Amino acid sequence: MSEKARKLFDALDLNSDGVLTRAEVITALRSKGPTLAAGGDLPFWGLGDAHASSALFDAADRNGDDVLSFEEFSREVDRRFGW
Repeated sequence: MSEKARKLFDALDLNSDGVLTRAEVITALRSKGPTLAAGGDLPFWGLGDAHASSALFDAADRNGDDVLSFEEFSREVDRRFGW
């Protein structure tokens, strides 16, 4: 699990509860995504609309509990972003 995945997860965890909800992912990527991409913490092509953010969430939520643990999140972003 990469350091970049941890940094991105922490940036998206808006309420700092240690898990990501679909709403957090969509909201945080919309508000923080360009800054994260400019800083190299998110590929520019990783920025997307609410539908793309929701699809990322669905792909990562392997156990279907509607929240992402860091492990679920990092497995997906490491694979997708090539970290």
